[in-house]
Amino acid sequence: MAYDMVKICTAQDNLQAEMILETLKKNGIPALKRDLVNAEVLNLYGANSGCGEEIYVADINARRAVQVLEGMGL
Repeated sequence: MAYDMVKICTAQDNLQAEMILETLKKNGIPALKRDLVNAEVLNLYGANSGCGEEIYVADINARRAVQVLEGMGL
């Protein structure tokens, strides 16, 4: 079965995005991030981009993912 991906938040930078992804993973929620602008180039070379990162989850996990984010204080 295919699910639609929905954006649940925009992280401030790559570091915050990775923390969000790890927390969602620990809660059994698969997620992915999408770099804004050309941040992937900075992230590739180990720099911490401050351009923002969009976080996406499957539509069936969106409500639970938002609850996890709220638990993180986001």
